[in-house]
This record gives sequence, structure tokens and C-alpha cells, in this order.
Amino acid sequence: MGFKKLRGVDLPEEKQGLVRYICLNCDSQPKRIQDKIQRLCDDVGGAYGAALREVMCSRKSITAISREHYVSETKLYAMRKVFYEKWFE
Repeated sequence: MGFKKLRGVDLPEEKQGLVRYICLNCDSQPKRIQDKIQRLCDDVGGAYGAALREVMCSRKSITAISREHYVSETKLYAMRKVFYEKWFE
């Protein structure tokens, strides 16, 4: 399944895809990129940083992650949006 542009995120499809695929391949990224992903997850996700990391770095559904981490899907969608937009700051 290919990447589908997220309508609520204020980035072009190419940049969204870049961030998504970098995150999906987090384990094979250089240390500084892995640190950037973790830092963004911690900064944006706060207490739910682990859930946000799972959203960004796995192919699990938002529904499954929200149930596992006891966080609303709405909150995960909002955090994901901020993660994408902060990536290029």
C-alpha cells in the first residue's frame, strides 16, 4: 500500500511521504535521525510519546495504538499532525 497524503497536514505530499518513510525505517537511519524522531515524539507527545512513536514508526492502526496506550484516537491524530509539521522546523 502506498502513501496517502494527509489532508489536515500543512505539507505537500512529497514532504509528508519523506517523513513517513524515514520514520518507518527508523532502525536503519543514522543516530541523529533516530534521535530527532525520539525528540519530536517526546516534545509533541509528552506523556504519550511512546504512542506517537508507534504511530509514526509502525504500520499499526491508530485504533490499535490508542487502545494499547489508553489515549484517544483524536489526540493521536492531532499529535501526528504536529509531528509532521515540526519535522522541517
